[in-house]
Order: sequence, then structure tokens, then C-alpha cells
Amino acid sequence: AIDEAIPDEYRPGQGVGVRGFGTMTLLEIFEYMYNHYGVVSPLEIQKLSRQLDQPWNPNDPIENLFKNIEDTALFAIVANKTFMDHSLITSGKCAIMGTNLFREEMREYN
Repeated sequence: AIDEAIPDEYRPGQGVGVRGFGTMTLLEIFEYMYNHYGVVSPLEIQKLSRQLDQPWNPNDPIENLFKNIEDTALFAIVANKTFMDHSLITSGKCAIMGTNLFREEMREYN
């Protein structure tokens, strides 16, 4: 079936708000997150910040870069260390610019 042919990371509905929390209270959501993700250590927060600085491999689908940024942002929320939207956008732009591809397009975009 087509459902089996599409890798999980490319399926729609993987973002915030679609994890089955619709019928849960806020307290139940926090308990779920704590039980599944626990307390985030300072080393994990440092690793989280470095993860955003990783270059994008142009041999990988661009969706991998977007997923990395989204996953990092979601993990940061759990770690109580949120990133500003412009920081996330800048990280994505830097990851693309680091490939030296799309130079002209990135200049036009900025």
C-alpha cells in the first residue's frame, strides 16, 4: 500500500498538535512529555544548539534539513530553551549557504 511506501519523516501530520493530544488536558500533556522526554541536561541543551549549526548535505532531500530544524525547535520547547523564529530561519539559511550552491538565489532572497 502507499502508506508503506512513504517514509515516516515525509508523512504529513508529523508536526505540533497532531500527536493525539486533542482529548488530553494540559496537565496530561505535560505529564506525557515529561514521562517520554524527562529532564533535559545542560549537555543535551548544548548539543541541541550545535545541531542547528550542522551543514546541510545537498545529497540529502531538503526535507531532512527542515525536519532537523523542526525537531530541534520542538526539543528546545521541552528543554525550556526556545529559539526565536528568526534564529531558526537563519540556521536554515546558513546550512544552505554553506553548500555554496544557490549563491545567486540566496543573494536575491536576502
